[in-house]
Amino acid sequence: MGSFYGNALVARPCEEAVPLLAGEGITGYALPAGPGHTVVYPDPETSSCDVAGGLSKLLGAPAVGTYVFDSDVVVMLVFEDGVLRLHYDSCPGYFDEPETDEDGNPLTPVDDFAFPAPEGVDPDAFLPLAAGPVDRAALESALRGVPLDPDDGDDGRYALAEAQHYDVVACLRFDAARLTTGFRYLARGELPHGTAAGDLVTLGGAVRPTPAG
Repeated sequence: MGSFYGNALVARPCEEAVPLLAGEGITGYALPAGPGHTVVYPDPETSSCDVAGGLSKLLGAPAVGTYVFDSDVVVMLVFEDGVLRLHYDSCPGYFDEPETDEDGNPLTPVDDFAFPAPEGVDPDAFLPLAAGPVDRAALESALRGVPLDPDDGDDGRYALAEAQHYDVVACLRFDAARLTTGFRYLARGELPHGTAAGDLVTLGGAVRPTPAG
């Protein structure tokens, strides 16, 4: 099983975002993600995309809710003023049930599987979230699934969805380590590089973790 995490990024500082989260009864963690930005890691009972959409509406700010599923696919929902602007999916059809014959055998052999092109490749939709100047060409490459570093690739595409997500948020000038993790990793003390337990803002009933190792 690969990496699985979800988080929500909003273009407002913690002092503006966190009180709203407390008012919504959300359990999880929050961290500053850049100048004037907050990343929220809700517990698995709460949708990161719902958190992003809610904060975007309440704060009148751009936000993105993200999930990485088993290192295979990254899904990002971008909001502006609470309205969904973009639904990005790195591997459309990933969750679809395969077509089978009357005996339950797949109609398409596994060896014939072809990765579909990502949907929602729109670098401009992400620019309002950026924490600094953006290399638009590099961002578009990452969204299209073309690795910025060939060592991250396999047959010209990202081998791991978290590596793709890392590049996308790095292109947007964020501390990518803080955006490529989620609640369950933080809860067991696996903190992003350069992050101390005291940096985490706890929400609801979340327990401040003891750093692993």
